[in-house]
Amino acid sequence: MADPITIALATAVVTGVAGKISEHASEAVSEGLKRLQRAVFKRFRGDDAAQEAIDEARISPEDPAAIEAVAGHLERAATEDPEIAGLMRRLGDQVEQHAGGDIVNNNVYGDLKGNSKVIQIRDSHGGINM
Repeated sequence: MADPITIALATAVVTGVAGKISEHASEAVSEGLKRLQRAVFKRFRGDDAAQEAIDEARISPEDPAAIEAVAGHLERAATEDPEIAGLMRRLGDQVEQHAGGDIVNNNVYGDLKGNSKVIQIRDSHGGINM
C-alpha cells in the first residue's frame, strides 16, 4: 500500500485539485501539481495499464482501490523517471511543511540494516537518556 502522501498526490493528479494534497495548498503546490500531471500523463501515454488506472480513478475518484492503483503506477514511475521522482519529492516536502497541528509525518530514507535504529518521540517534557 502506498504512503499517505503518494495517495494524496495520486488523487490530486487524477482530479487536478491541489486541495486534495493540502488544505493550505500554496501557489507553488498548485504549480508543482500541474508539472507533475503533465509529466505523468506524458509518461503514461502508451502504458495501457497505467492509463486504464487513471481513467478508472477519474470515473470513481472516491474509490480507494482506484486511487491506490494510480498510486502504484506513480511509485513505479518515480523509480524509473528522475523527473517524476523529483516532482513527487518536492511536492511531498511542501505538503509536509504545510501539515501542522496533530499531524505527524515520519520519513526514513535508505535501508535499515545491521545496527540501524529509528527513534520517534513526541511531546517530551523531561530528560531523555539513551
